[in-house]
Amino acid sequence: MYGVKVSRWSVPYFIAALGSLVLAELLWVTGISDPLAGLATGWVLVAVHLTTIGWMTILMLGALQQFVPVLTTQELASQALTGWTLALILGGLAFLLVGFLSLPSGVLFGTMWTLPTGGTLIVLGVILALVNLGMTLGRAWPWAFHEWLIAGGLFFLLLTVSLGLTFAIGFQSPGALGPVVGPAVFGQGLVAHVIGGIVGWLTLTALGVSYKLLAMFTLAPEHRGFWGWAVLGLTGFGVLLAWIAQWGPWSWLNQLGWTLGWLGLAMFLVDMVRLYRDRKRRQMELNARNARWALATLGIALILTAIVGILHQWHQWAAAMVLLWLYGWLGGLGLTQLYKILPFLTWIERYGKKMGRQRTPRVQDLVRESRDEPAYVVYFVAVVVAAVGLALRREWLFQVGMLGTLLATLDIARALWHVRHGQEPDLGMAEGSPAVPAVKNGGGSKR
Repeated sequence: MYGVKVSRWSVPYFIAALGSLVLAELLWVTGISDPLAGLATGWVLVAVHLTTIGWMTILMLGALQQFVPVLTTQELASQALTGWTLALILGGLAFLLVGFLSLPSGVLFGTMWTLPTGGTLIVLGVILALVNLGMTLGRAWPWAFHEWLIAGGLFFLLLTVSLGLTFAIGFQSPGALGPVVGPAVFGQGLVAHVIGGIVGWLTLTALGVSYKLLAMFTLAPEHRGFWGWAVLGLTGFGVLLAWIAQWGPWSWLNQLGWTLGWLGLAMFLVDMVRLYRDRKRRQMELNARNARWALATLGIALILTAIVGILHQWHQWAAAMVLLWLYGWLGGLGLTQLYKILPFLTWIERYGKKMGRQRTPRVQDLVRESRDEPAYVVYFVAVVVAAVGLALRREWLFQVGMLGTLLATLDIARALWHVRHGQEPDLGMAEGSPAVPAVKNGGGSKR
């Protein structure tokens, strides 16, 4: 594969993302943020946005800085824009969190101005990311379905943060949006904000990344033929229809959108089963093994969605399904793939230029899977426990589950810290490592 440079900003993105995840889990565990008390309370909004922006969005954007060049075999348009994106989003998130605590249900007063300030900074950061990634994707035209999924996700990211900025302006100056736009934004717009962020931006991007990374790490066929394009068409079009339907009295359009999206995601899971079945690497590494738990969580969420839709019990199950989606499917996928991506980037930094000149360890020798795997088992079990707690409206059970995710996350963070700062592995081992994309950094790919 054509080599691309390692993004020097990906690791700072990952550190910021993991820090946000730990903070969010702490808020859930301690009860400071209580989702059963209402999603519109200040502390709940803090924890939610630490999860969606601080954890998932920063993680995704950090991964895309390295993934899009690998996918397109083109160099990233600008490393400088990557750094500015991170600074603007982190700064905007800080202002946003302070603003949430200045709402009537919060603990601060006189700081409502930080809401639109934070929203503006986040929008500016996202625009820089879109320019940077968009220019890189544009060099690879025409696109395969992977690129279309990522482009669709980035489109929904812009919609979501723009709508979020509109919310922020409306919170600070309720009359600024007018008598028609204001009620629409705070009515139908809230559901559109959630759909665009979780299903549009995060899920479409996760589908594109999963198809490439899991195929690469398991040595499975990357060309999915009809299946890949069907997943793109059904899921992407379905999410778009569901988003549009929130702005008018079009229940039939909403139903059609959700049905198409559901079918697309179900096809994705079936195709993932096919991908794992057709893989050439029979002995899978930890990231590929445990990614199946994330995929299983998505399957559980899809089954629950179908059942709840038939029974019309959205109010009772909505929070539990969002938790499964954010922490199980998306968060779980992120944590499992970090376990491979970060060691790979570290290996390139340390040993890329030494390749062919001296003996070097393998990528997987930077980690100890037998020691680290229990943390992933605890994490996914804990997510299910927390979701059950929300469904049954048992705060203590939710907190027990989130305590499990917190402890597991800290252990995974410890393992990743050890990769970056631990002792050098034994160089007396046999050379060779799993197939990874070639990187232009003075060396070749390490296979």
